Amino acid sequence: FRLVVQVKLVPDSANSGIQFRSQPVPNSPEMKGYQADVGKGWWGKLYHESGRGLLWNKDSDDKVNKEEWNTYEVLAVGHKIQTAINGKKCVDLDDPQGELKGHIAVQVHAGGPTEVRYKDFELELNPEAKLKTVK
Repeated sequence: FRLVVQVKLVPDSANSGIQFRSQPVPNSPEMKGYQADVGKGWWGKLYHESGRGLLWNKDSDDKVNKEEWNTYEVLAVGHKIQTAINGKKCVDLDDPQGELKGHIAVQVHAGGPTEVRYKDFELELNPEAKLKTVK
């Protein structure tokens, strides 16, 4: 699938993310699966929530319009995971251990006051294995 969404985080020091190929953890508010991260020091990282932890540790804070709308693309074709923020590639990972199905959800991290907004969700099934927003 390919998900393209607009995301805005205020303040940028907070933390959020886009869960995908994820399943609810029984008796918990958490999900288990991939998370495309959002937040200062976390933008563009790939985390495996309630599982294997950090899978892609290169932050992409320099690609972000702080406290403004940002275009986030998540592309998952087979075991290949790619992401982009504002048309700039972040994650490019082959992950043969990863889930191939599950839910898509948005996340807000526990902690202090946070405002995270998502809008303009575009979901494409069986896309070409190429990032659409990267030129």
